[in-house]
Amino acid sequence: MKVLLLSSPVVQPDFDRIARIPNYGIASIAGNVDDLCTVHVADLHGLKKPKEFLEGVLKNGYDLVGLSCMSFQYSAMLPLAQMAKESGAETVFGGYHPTLSYEEIGDGPEARLADYVVRGEGEATFRELVSAIDEGRDLGGVLGLSYWQGDRMVHNPPRPVLDLSDIELPNRDSRLVTKGFESFDLPIDSVETSRGCTNGCKFCSIQQMYGRSFRKYPFDRILDDIRDAEAHGAKSVFFPDDNMTLDVKRMERLCDSIVEAGLSHLKYKVQASARGIGSSKRLVEKMAQAGFDGVFLGIENTSKENLNFLGKGKMSDNADKAIEYMHENDIIVSAGLIGGNPEDDAEDLWSNFELARKLKVDIPIFYISTPYPRTEMAQELREMGLVACEDYRLYDGLHANLNTKHLTAEEVAYITWEMNAKYYDLEWFRYNKIKRLYPWWFFKETLRLVPFYAKRKLGLLLGLKTPRDYFREDLERGELCKGVA
Repeated sequence: MKVLLLSSPVVQPDFDRIARIPNYGIASIAGNVDDLCTVHVADLHGLKKPKEFLEGVLKNGYDLVGLSCMSFQYSAMLPLAQMAKESGAETVFGGYHPTLSYEEIGDGPEARLADYVVRGEGEATFRELVSAIDEGRDLGGVLGLSYWQGDRMVHNPPRPVLDLSDIELPNRDSRLVTKGFESFDLPIDSVETSRGCTNGCKFCSIQQMYGRSFRKYPFDRILDDIRDAEAHGAKSVFFPDDNMTLDVKRMERLCDSIVEAGLSHLKYKVQASARGIGSSKRLVEKMAQAGFDGVFLGIENTSKENLNFLGKGKMSDNADKAIEYMHENDIIVSAGLIGGNPEDDAEDLWSNFELARKLKVDIPIFYISTPYPRTEMAQELREMGLVACEDYRLYDGLHANLNTKHLTAEEVAYITWEMNAKYYDLEWFRYNKIKRLYPWWFFKETLRLVPFYAKRKLGLLLGLKTPRDYFREDLERGELCKGVA
């Protein structure tokens, strides 16, 4: 059997300029089926012309094509699935959106574009699917699988979360696209050290994938994965763990292990909780020694009422300490702040801006509250009558698809758009860490953006454009991190 695994070609354009990272999940699945079949992986978001590339690749005659996506990427995957089926392959949908929306997919107008849906973690379910197809066995016993019986899609019981000791290393040799993945101009790859999170954030989809669990890979396996990433050209590594700092002591030991293994020359990026990072100055010092130079921190909001609505509780406590510790150790801080919650007015949205400024965040990401499928928050927002848009293409955290009790969705989007450009002023230029750690990348981005904003300023000055005109231009392009400086 020949298998092809695809990531979505859709990315968030402004984030993509900071980091374009290969998909770890499909490489991991490849590493867990490569003894059963010939398997290739294609990270389509690394290509300028993904459809043309796929058209050529499908001529190799694949039997099974897997497509992984999040909610905002789902629509773009459908024509790729159509291409795969026209080539004679069967299709498998997987990832967050198919896991959360498998019943909707099975009942939808494009249902027949998916021959199978793999729900939750894919390594074991996909392996059993490949084996069953190859041997002609019945699919009824494959946990976590949805498939067609006659004219209806049936859904087998869910698969329990996996024992991580059973998961093989990803197969990076299976990648067909090996160039174009960088962060701050350094070649980057992903390495996973744990899965899951035990926190109860109501906006998060992780619980639908893994339940409230936290499972850890052994350090030897993690170090082997880092070495393999480096052997494949990586000079920077992103850890996509759901909450890597949930166990602070373990994180400290991992940093020590990276140093002892002689791997601290690589540059590491991670997403982490404010509580975990802010709880231990020693942890941050060890992270810096191990080579960590970038952390995405989930601060989420300034309002305790909003934090309670989001299910964060006290999880954002210690944000000020966390950022202080990281800046003392020359670590770039990116912080997520969520606006557009039910009680928000314009002042509440701008309070997130002021918090980011006060804390001297290097890269603030002003997310907009999003009702992701099957999350607790989505149900509450529908009951409040605040969901303004059900178009999954806009479920990327940057488009507004919710009204608040005081603002329309467009007003939320417009204010968020304004905040993005206004943040990057001379004050930010003085304190940000990026220019010190990645001066050449910073210089190139400055050369790219200064003329862009100068042209916008001139358009405003001459009365050729209004801020709303530029907002709508960016809205159409999907680049909502622009604004007018």
